[in-house]
Amino acid sequence: MLKNKDKLKINTLENEIDTLKNIIKENLYKEFMAKLSEPMEIQRLKRENKRLRKQNKTLKELLKKS
Repeated sequence: MLKNKDKLKINTLENEIDTLKNIIKENLYKEFMAKLSEPMEIQRLKRENKRLRKQNKTLKELLKKS
């Protein structure tokens, strides 16, 4: 039979394991969400880049005409 001290130690270790599992789950979720939003961010940046290049081209043409 296990002594109370041993039972307490086992319970403590089981709690630590559960805590570590939850921390890992949270970190994986955060990383997954970051990776999920990455393609949307890239698309947004590409659209912004395209818009700025077009604006830059227009402004250069205006400068040439002046």
